[in-house]
Amino acid sequence: MKRIAIVALLFVAASAQAAERIDKKAEYLRAYVAALRFANEANQPFMSMSHMETGSPAQLTEFIAQSRMAHDALERAAEHVAPFMASRNRAVAKSAALAKGVFEARQKLCERWRALYADMSKPEAAADPSIAARFSRLRAEIDRVGENLGDSAVAAAWGVVRVDRRGNPRGWGVSSRDRKRAVDELKKTFGDSITAGPRPGMNYLETAASAMSSFLILDNWKGAHPT
Repeated sequence: MKRIAIVALLFVAASAQAAERIDKKAEYLRAYVAALRFANEANQPFMSMSHMETGSPAQLTEFIAQSRMAHDALERAAEHVAPFMASRNRAVAKSAALAKGVFEARQKLCERWRALYADMSKPEAAADPSIAARFSRLRAEIDRVGENLGDSAVAAAWGVVRVDRRGNPRGWGVSSRDRKRAVDELKKTFGDSITAGPRPGMNYLETAASAMSSFLILDNWKGAHPT
């Protein structure tokens, strides 16, 4: 009986430590920035591809290899935010859930693109009108799937401030050092101009990173609430 009580106490203590960890604003900030970095890595393989979409065996081989790299990077991105879905901080939990949903949806898109390229390599593909339609649908879904990441970045911004009982932000919940590290990491990943705020032409990742970094650089943000 005594041993059972000790084990139970250890379990409770471990659970409390885990809850404390996932509720720390600075830890979520680091995890969120890392997730954006991995998601950006997932985009890079496709940037180097010719995108001629000829359906040739060589292109299929290349796309499969690059798609798997992207899938793995998105898996790491999702793993970074997933634990925070259980946070007692509602903004953090919302941000983590939205981000994880985007990364997982992008993984599924990778799988569908691989299937499409495989179908293109078949002899009968040239006479199949559905191929072009599938390409169009997938391209449109890339933008649609990424839309929630902007909302995730806004929730993340709310998650790293202190909020009063009325729901109004009243100060930073992370240190200036933590904020500087996050901004430096975002600049390293997306370029120095990322702190200028979202602008036309940005992809879904750049928009989220810009929204987050432009808020983090504010020293006196009273009245400049996350939006």
